[in-house]
Order: sequence, then C-alpha cells, then structure tokens
Amino acid sequence: MSKKSSDALYKYAKEDPRTMGGKSGFYPLPNHLDSLAARIILAQKATKSIQLQYYTYYSDTAGSLLMNELIKAADRGVKVDILIDDMEISELDDDIASLDSHKNINFYTFNPTNTRKSLHYVEIGLYANTLGKRMHNKAFIVDNSMAVFGGRNIGDSYFGLDEKTYFIDNDMLVVGEFVNRLTNEFEYYLASKFSVPFKNILKTDSLKMRVDNKAFDKRLEKKEFSDLEKAVLERKFIKSFLNHEISFYFSNAELYYDMPNKVETDEEDMQYHIQGKVDTKYIPKKSMYVVNPYFIPSPEMIAFIKDLRKKGVEIYVITNSLESTDTKSVYAYYSWYQAELLNLGVHLYETMPPALNDELKHQAYNSEKIKPKTALHAKTMIIDDKYFIIGSRNLDPRSRNLNTELVAIIENEELALFEKKVFDFITQKNNAYELSLECKKDKCEVAWKAEIDGKMKKFHNDADAGVWDSITIFFARLFPIEGLL
Repeated sequence: MSKKSSDALYKYAKEDPRTMGGKSGFYPLPNHLDSLAARIILAQKATKSIQLQYYTYYSDTAGSLLMNELIKAADRGVKVDILIDDMEISELDDDIASLDSHKNINFYTFNPTNTRKSLHYVEIGLYANTLGKRMHNKAFIVDNSMAVFGGRNIGDSYFGLDEKTYFIDNDMLVVGEFVNRLTNEFEYYLASKFSVPFKNILKTDSLKMRVDNKAFDKRLEKKEFSDLEKAVLERKFIKSFLNHEISFYFSNAELYYDMPNKVETDEEDMQYHIQGKVDTKYIPKKSMYVVNPYFIPSPEMIAFIKDLRKKGVEIYVITNSLESTDTKSVYAYYSWYQAELLNLGVHLYETMPPALNDELKHQAYNSEKIKPKTALHAKTMIIDDKYFIIGSRNLDPRSRNLNTELVAIIENEELALFEKKVFDFITQKNNAYELSLECKKDKCEVAWKAEIDGKMKKFHNDADAGVWDSITIFFARLFPIEGLL
C-alpha cells in the first residue's frame, strides 16, 4: 500500500511543494559535480532514511565520498538501505561486508550468483537466461521527501574524475509526491525474491571484516578524496540548496518501471515490461529529441520512426560515435541503421571523444593533464517541446527485453526548453559529429562532419575512427549477439 510522502526536506525548496496543487518539483542536474553535490547534501540532511538503487557502485574516489556520507548518516541513526545489482560488485565483497556490519546499514544485491570473485562471471555465462538479466534502475531517495534519479551510476567516470572516461550524463533532483512513487518502486524491488541480503551471500564474520578491512579508510586519506570533497562542497548548488534558493519546475509526471519478475520471464512476455504501458498521449506530433548512448533500433522502432516522419515529425538523435563508445559491439549493430535513418530524414549526431573536455579543466580536484575520452551515457527525450523523459533505459535490445529499467515523463514546457538547450550544447559542432548521406548515382555513403581544432572536417568510414576499431566492429557483426546488447 502506498504511503504518504514526507515533507522532511521540503523546506530546502524555494517554493513549498504543499502549495503546488499536487505537482512535484523537478530540478535538472546535467552538471556532473552538481549531481554528486545533490547526493552529498541530501545524505547530510537525511533524518530518517536513505535508499539507494543502482546498477553499479564503484569503490573509487567519488564512490568513497558518497559512502562516507552514508556511514555518517547511519552513525546518527538514519536507516540506510542499499540495493545494487550483482553484475559488477563481486570484487567488492570485502568492502560491502564491512559496510553491511553497521547496525543501520542493510546491503542487498539483486539477482546474485552463488559464486564470487573469478567464478562470478563464469556462473553468469552458464546461466545467461536468468543471471544475464540485470537490474539497471537508478535512484537515490532520502526521507521519502527528495530524490535524485536519472542516468548516472556512482563512480569517478560519472563525476569527471576518471582519467580514461568521462560520461556525459543527466540526472533529476525531485521533491514532492513523485518521490513517494520512487520510494514505492524501491520498496517493491527490495521486497522481491531477487533482492538478497548480502549477509546471506557471503558467509563470513562481517564484524571481523570491518575491523580488518582498512582499504576504505586509506581511500579517505588520499589527496584526491579531500580535493573532490572540497570542490563538491564549494559548489554554488550547495549554497543555493542551504539558502532555500533552488527553484524547481513544478509539474505533473508519470513514473514507469519494469517489474523485478522481468528477469525470470521470457523476453516476449510483456506483462512485467515498461513496453506497451506508456500512455499514447506521449507519441510525438511535432518533434522528438533523443539522447541515448546505446541506440540499436528494433524493427518496430524503425516502423515507428517511418510513421512519424510521414506525419512531418522532426526527429533528432545523438548517440556515441565508434571512437567514443565504451561498447563497440553496440555501435557495430547500430551502424547498420545509420543510412536508413538518414534516408528517413532523421537528424543524426554522434559524440566526439574530446567533447566537453573544457568542462573538466581547472577543476580543483582534477589534474589539468587529465583529458579523458568523452562518452555519452545520458538517456533522455524531449517530446513536442512539452514532455521531458529521463531515466535509466537505453534504446537497445537489452533494455527493452532483458534488464529492468526506470523512466519518468515530466510535463513542463520550461523544463523541456532548458533540456533543449542541453541538447543543443552537446550537439555543437565541436562536441559532436553531424552525420549526412552523400549519394552519387546509385551509391550512397555516410559522412561525418565536425569542428576539430577550429576547422570543419569531413570523414567517412565511421568518422575515421581507425583500422583497429573498424576491425573490431566487423568481427562483432559476425556473431548473432544483437539481442543481448
């Protein structure tokens, strides 16, 4: 049964959510440091509960910063429930056991294997029909009052700290009744048979491990940690939050999510899927802007796009280029559709590896020598300049059919306008390739255009990504794995 959302943190919003006629407040967090700062300040202000649900949580500098705040909250009596998918955490068992020994922290892992460490992935491979299906939802909920949700996991690459990869992403801070829906979603997942208490997985003396495991304390002593903490706490966002100056977009919104049982049912069984449950009123009539890192259109999606284009709907899509993607096999199958999409009149863009590097310069916590490869990770849409869609769902077979996902649809023209500016920024000619179709007689080929070092350049062959990348995607296409991507 749904419970009433709490007003515990309402005072930090500029406008009182209780006076907004049942609408919830949404505040976009496209900036990586503001997104981390939002989680940190919420953890600091928590009075009763913190609930985390993520696909992965890394024990690096950013992960340690947030975890330190979770431990502080637990020390002052806040109940902390953590639900993380089991896919990528088996190497962190010692850290998790140490954390789980706290009386106010309960750690759960979703759809876990029986084996750990090196045998973990072997078991997943042997039982791919069930263990290959994962929980991809992402939410950070405090006091059933405020929450952060969207595309980011917890780790350095999502917050501008990783030396190799910087993910362009997007999150949303929300206050009001909508938070209660996120809480209900979290608690539904937590109560499912797939969410297993960590103490039932690792049969060991957790208290002893907490005493013996010094890795976490050592991470807190590093200069990288103190530099990041200082940079986050000095963000203008933090000051505005504490001064009750955050002005939210108050809106009607819907929350859609897959049921946990999706991971044990046939992928053709739609009863536990988001698919088909979204209200038809959200079908575009004028325009659709799509931001998605893993974009493999299904036959149904291609048919949908064709129908929209016949009706005059303008469609804009940005995804990863072959150079920027962290999953070459996804690009291999997406690239099959490039020419068809362009021929339909879709405006197609791909992220460049140096995109937004200027955003990482001169940050107190980060060396100016660090120039990571930029990759797109955000999952958003803008429909008819009226609806903004944000969540964890990629536009690929894995998100459609295998993993569980979470998506919100927010009705607000001002928010849509703001996010349209974000789209325009990440598709600027110095941040993204613009794709086009060049035809001579009966032969057409895809061309990539972008501004590099102040000059416009044009490329062919997957933006001139290089021989090795081309070989990689050639071989990826030889294997029938599209349905698993």
